[in-house]
This record gives sequence, structure tokens and C-alpha cells, in this order.
Amino acid sequence: MYPVIYPHLPVSDLDRSTGFYMGLGFTLNERLSNVDLSALNISAAIVLVLLPRPVSQEGRTALAFPTRGEVDEILAACAPSGGRVVSRARLRDKGVYLGTAADPDGHLWDFLCRDGEPWEGNL
Repeated sequence: MYPVIYPHLPVSDLDRSTGFYMGLGFTLNERLSNVDLSALNISAAIVLVLLPRPVSQEGRTALAFPTRGEVDEILAACAPSGGRVVSRARLRDKGVYLGTAADPDGHLWDFLCRDGEPWEGNL
């Protein structure tokens, strides 16, 4: 068994934000979701919890993928799902391929992969 992370994000419109993250390929966790919150499975170890609350744009979240193609794929899904791409993915320092997107409430997400290096837990 491994630990599970439950990051919480405040959202202004629960249905809109749930639709955005489902459009990125995250799946609704029906066991944890209810009328007051949406829980979305990002992976077996990460469940994003959306809570209708006043929104703050402080901070950002990073999500690493094994390939550049997966980074490009999730960035391409952002705009059609209601978000926006802030910076297109490109190769940055130290072999990091990274692009940034904002969800409908303006929360920033860095989607990245590290070229030529193991990515699990080695960011």
C-alpha cells in the first residue's frame, strides 16, 4: 500500500470545474463525491478534491508524465474543456519539458516530463 494525496482546490463553479478536469481525462470518484464536493482520480495515488469556496490564485500544482506526448495531450485538452494554456510546452533547463495551463478558476498547473531520466519521484 502507498500513501494517497488529496489536494484540495477551491472553485467558484463546482459543475464547470468538474467538467474541466473530466475533460482532461481525470475520472470522477463517485464514492467520495457528493453535492458539496467533487473528487477526481488523477491516478491511484492522487485524488483531486474540488470544493465550492472563494477562489485564491496562490500557488500552483505540477503533474509529471513519462513522455512529452502525454504533456502535449493534456495541454491540448485544456482549452476545449474550459481552461487555457498559459505557456506552450517546450524544453527548459535540465531537460525538463514543461507547459503551463490554467483551470477555469485560474489555478495554474505545470505539466511536465524529464527527458532521459526516471521521472517517478525524481523531479
